[in-house]
Amino acid sequence: MKKLLKISLYVVSVLISITLILSVLLWIKSPGKTDPIIDQKGKVIPGSISSIEKIKLGGLEQYMIIRGADSTKPVMLYLHGGPGSPEIAFIKETNTKLENDFVMVYWEQRGAGKSFSGNIPAESMNLSQMISDTRELSEILAKRFKHQKIYLMGHSWGSLLGILTAYKYPELYHAYFGIGQVCFQFKGEKISYDWAKEMANNMNNRKAIEALSAISFPDSDANVKSWTNFLMVERNWVNQFGGGVTHEKSGMWPIVKMVLNAREYTFKEKLNFMSGSLFSLEHLWPEVIDKNLSVEIDSMQLPVYIFQGKFDYQTPYLLARDFFDQLKAPKKGFFTFENSAHSPNMEEVDKFNAIVRSKVVGNEFDLGNN
Repeated sequence: MKKLLKISLYVVSVLISITLILSVLLWIKSPGKTDPIIDQKGKVIPGSISSIEKIKLGGLEQYMIIRGADSTKPVMLYLHGGPGSPEIAFIKETNTKLENDFVMVYWEQRGAGKSFSGNIPAESMNLSQMISDTRELSEILAKRFKHQKIYLMGHSWGSLLGILTAYKYPELYHAYFGIGQVCFQFKGEKISYDWAKEMANNMNNRKAIEALSAISFPDSDANVKSWTNFLMVERNWVNQFGGGVTHEKSGMWPIVKMVLNAREYTFKEKLNFMSGSLFSLEHLWPEVIDKNLSVEIDSMQLPVYIFQGKFDYQTPYLLARDFFDQLKAPKKGFFTFENSAHSPNMEEVDKFNAIVRSKVVGNEFDLGNN
C-alpha cells in the first residue's frame, strides 16, 4: 500500500512539474508583441510599421495588429473568420508576403482574440454592430494613413462581414476581396454534412459513419447549442476528409499549436482564445445561418473578387460560384484554387498573392501612389 502511494505521489509530482515547465515556456513565448519587419540581413526595414494597438470602436476597446514593410503603401483591412477566430497566428506561419505590398491591418474583432473580455455586453454582439465597427475602423485607417479609400479583405465569417460592410459603405473601399465566401450558410452546412457522409461511406470509415449518423441536421430555427453540437462533429470530419480549413487532412492540433506559438498574444490571451471563439459563435451564429446573400445582394458598387478553394466544404464552392454569377459589380472576378479547401490564401500562397497584386490590384491601381 505504501509503495502504491509513493508511486502515485511520484506520478502526480512529475505531472505537476511538467505542467509548470510548459506553463513557463508558454509564458516566455507570450510577450504580447509583434516582431519587427526585417530585411534579409536581419535589420529593421526603414519606414516599415509593426505594432499592436488598442482602439475604441463602438464604445468598446479592441485591438489591431498593423504590419507593413512600407507604411506609405495602401491599407488592407483583413477581417478574420469564425465568428471569433483571429488569424494572425495562421497568417504568420503561411503568408506574410502581402505585407510587402500593403499595410496589413489584422483586426481582432469585438469579442475575439485580444479583444475578448468577460465584460463585453452580450447584446452588442450582433451583425449590425460588427458592420458599424468595421466602418468606423475603416474611416480611422483611411484618415491615419492619408488615403481616400482602403482595401477590404474577409475570410470565412469575415467574408460575410466584409461584403455586407462594402455593400453598405462602398465609398470607403477600392475593392472587396472575399476568401471562402459565405453566401447561404444554412444550405452550405447541409451540403457539407451530405458530403461528409458520402465520403465516410465511400471510404468505408466506420468511425465516421457512426459519428455522422448519430447527429441530425438542425432545423432553421434551431438554437445555438444544437448547432454547436452538430458542428463539433460535422466540422471534425469535414476537416479529416480535406474539405475544411485546409485541403491537407488534419485535426485541430496544428491550429492550436500556431496560436500557442504566436508572440502577439499574452499568456492570458492564449488561455482565453477559445473562450472568445465560443462567445462570438454563441451570439453571432444565428445571424450567420440566417443570411442568404443571393436574396439580399444582387449588385455591388465597387469591384468584387472572390477566391474559392475547389475542395471547400466549409463554405461550399458551388454556392460561392452561384452567388458570384448573379452578382453585378463594376468589375468582378472569381478565382478557383484547385489544391485548396477553405483557405487558399494560406494554401496556395504564391497564386493567391499574384492574383491580388498583379492580376487584380496591379492592373487597376497604382500601388505606389494609392
